[in-house]
Amino acid sequence: MEEHSYRLIIEYFEKTISDEGLTQLQDWIEENPENQAQFIETIQILEASRAYVNQNLNQQKSWNSIQSYIDGPQKVRSLRVLKYRWLAVAALLLTVCTTGLIWYKQILNAIMPIEYAEVSNVNGRHIKIQLPDSSVVYLSGGSKIKYVKYFKGDKRDVYLNGEAFFDVVHKTKPFVVTSSEISTVVLGTSFNVKAYNGDKKVTVTVQSGKVGVMAKVNGQNKLVKYLTPNEQIEINTLNGLYAFGKTDASAVSSWISNGFNFYNTSLKDIAASLEHHYGVQIDFTDAELGHIKLTTKFNNAPLPQVMETLSELSGLAYTQKGNQFFFTNTDQKGGSIMR
Repeated sequence: MEEHSYRLIIEYFEKTISDEGLTQLQDWIEENPENQAQFIETIQILEASRAYVNQNLNQQKSWNSIQSYIDGPQKVRSLRVLKYRWLAVAALLLTVCTTGLIWYKQILNAIMPIEYAEVSNVNGRHIKIQLPDSSVVYLSGGSKIKYVKYFKGDKRDVYLNGEAFFDVVHKTKPFVVTSSEISTVVLGTSFNVKAYNGDKKVTVTVQSGKVGVMAKVNGQNKLVKYLTPNEQIEINTLNGLYAFGKTDASAVSSWISNGFNFYNTSLKDIAASLEHHYGVQIDFTDAELGHIKLTTKFNNAPLPQVMETLSELSGLAYTQKGNQFFFTNTDQKGGSIMR
């Protein structure tokens, strides 16, 4: 989808679109069926994100808010209002059908105990997990997921500490991955989430489909960014700052097939990825050495080859003692006095 068209849909969804923008959006939607499908799918994921933020909206409230927006305070039957009515109905049709039983479901959920399944993975391997809805999760080393058994509620909840690649089956029920204070909301898509608790950051990378990234701010969930394929967001969970941009999503998730692609990445972060993948421990005799940034990639490479390459690129030496590696300045050797 073109960036301009996506921006217009967001403005329409947030009710900030101008008359000119609304005309452009309508023209774009009517160009071809593919654009219509893009519009509907985008509204769906935005509605899923909104539903996650405020799950207590009932059918009447949804209708009233949309009807009020369509009519406007003066209820002027102009061409502009008719256009709003035409587009609003499209959004309404996506929500009304799913909100009718919301109160009934909430009552059932309140009286039925929630059962969770939990899977932990050790460093040095990655595993494949099939969820109750047939979605697939590739779980990296040193990672753990917890999910609601059977996905019987209003959303498919998964909790992640670590890194995982999700290939989600498309359904109207939102699929929500929560890590720390960050939640990733989708309907059906493939994406990578890296969120080790010790890193104090969450990175979401989209390979296909559309993803809404939410953050809890002052106790309330809000939409931070809406991601499309080959887009990535990295959020610092300590201060709330985030960076957003384009990337090669297939390279980010190449760890699934034992590959690594590092672009301008600190040696400390590279070492952390290698620890999870190879099941080793990598330390620096001087913390400053971990700040060196490198660009490199590996494909099914044995660990000794990886360490040699990193040593050559960084200009550092390394020492191995059993399952531990120590990066040091050139011509030095390292170790640890800790037992």
